[in-house]
Amino acid sequence: MVDDNPGIRILLEDLFSSKGYKVGTAASGLEALELARKQLPDLIISDLRMPGISGIELRARLLSSNPKMKVILMSAYADKQEMDKLACKHKIDYMLDKPFDLEHLSDVVDDLLK
Repeated sequence: MVDDNPGIRILLEDLFSSKGYKVGTAASGLEALELARKQLPDLIISDLRMPGISGIELRARLLSSNPKMKVILMSAYADKQEMDKLACKHKIDYMLDKPFDLEHLSDVVDDLLK
């Protein structure tokens, strides 16, 4: 879980930990790169726009070491058409608008990790 907003990190860590998932959190793309190299996650949930490394750049860097990893990007700023274009261009598994529905996100994660 990568987001520069600590409230979102805590919320999602609590949600997915309670479902039995092993969850790592990072406040930035650089921190996420270090964590992912140690833990080799199956899925990354990341904010699209963060200081430093964006969610798109993070995905590109992680894909080289873990091509099967799934990626969900979230954004409060992008419109639906822009998000769809980004998803296609950068092979993002799922794009999510903020604010998001926790139950929907949970279902998406479960489906991606089947």
